[in-house]
Amino acid sequence: MVRVSADSLAELRKRRSAKWRTFPEDVLPLPVAEMDYPIAKPIRDVLIDMIKRSDTGYSGIAPELPQAFANYAKRNWDWTVNKEQFYLATDVGVAGVEVLRLWTEPGDKVVVNTPVYLNFFTWIKEAKCEVVDVPLTHLGNEWALDLTALEEAFAAGVKAYILCHPHNPVGHVFTMDELEKIAELAKKYNVLVISDEIHAPLIFSEAKFIPYLNVSDTARETGLCITSASKSWNLAGLKCAQIVADNAAINDRLLQLPLASPWRSSLLGVWASIAAYNQGEPWLNAVLKNIDENRHYLAKLLKKHLPKAKYTVPDATYLAWIDLSAYGQENVATLLLEKGRVALSNGTDFGGVGKDFVRFNLATSKEIIKDAVLRMACVLED
Repeated sequence: MVRVSADSLAELRKRRSAKWRTFPEDVLPLPVAEMDYPIAKPIRDVLIDMIKRSDTGYSGIAPELPQAFANYAKRNWDWTVNKEQFYLATDVGVAGVEVLRLWTEPGDKVVVNTPVYLNFFTWIKEAKCEVVDVPLTHLGNEWALDLTALEEAFAAGVKAYILCHPHNPVGHVFTMDELEKIAELAKKYNVLVISDEIHAPLIFSEAKFIPYLNVSDTARETGLCITSASKSWNLAGLKCAQIVADNAAINDRLLQLPLASPWRSSLLGVWASIAAYNQGEPWLNAVLKNIDENRHYLAKLLKKHLPKAKYTVPDATYLAWIDLSAYGQENVATLLLEKGRVALSNGTDFGGVGKDFVRFNLATSKEIIKDAVLRMACVLED
């Protein structure tokens, strides 16, 4: 049985990623969605082997990757991936922008559901489109899609809808009922659904992930998937993402992607992704066990040390979305950084409804989680 533990804080501070170089050493950095765990051995082995052989050239098209992804998708989601409609991109952000460029013209409108991954806004801006916000609803401990508002937005005229599935930052996994209705509305109003499924392997036992393209023929007619191994296996710096479709008309459009697109992915990223999909599940299962414990551990810590905080335990991802509005601070993330020396993602970056929220990374050690909460409490409960 594979066991995985987060690296110590001293070891983590030796890392060269922006997460560990942006802030002074007295700050706990928890805003960036990358893990504090050592990478999976099969991935490490293939990367070391390639470096030893100076195998660091261009990637080009690697048929092993669609096969590895298809095998993983079949094992985990009973999804039969169309390997003939599988395209490489540098990362999921580049994939999103390239797809938007193929389906939209400058000034076209694109729907998102705030609070949502902050870079969706930059993708839409880069494609010279306009954001239409259909916020998620939040009743009690449940986040959900407002289907009435979504139809109103579609009917008003939009070209695309970026679906964050599973949802970052709230951790909601969209249900079959929600996905079927999305597909029906997309067909009715001729809207392309871009399903960002980068967090799909990071699902906890009470939830079931359903790939958008596995929902129905209508879903396959109206959408495509953008995804990557980077989030689940901590490979963000090894640039490689996938665009997947399963419809002739959509594929005809995707054939217009830049011919250089597969050459812009990292060779190391391609083969790290192949290793992740083929051999990375034991490591991922061990990591998910840790994060599963951490999401509930955070709830206990907040109840004890920050009792006015509101937190819905996520069904997916390693991100916690915490409502600190009861503490009445104007810019709570900035305050926590300046006074508590703990860096969290500012909720306002995820859309206006994120005001008074912070996003907290759970893919770390319990010691760091406890230290962060205690620092927050020293500022807010003082």
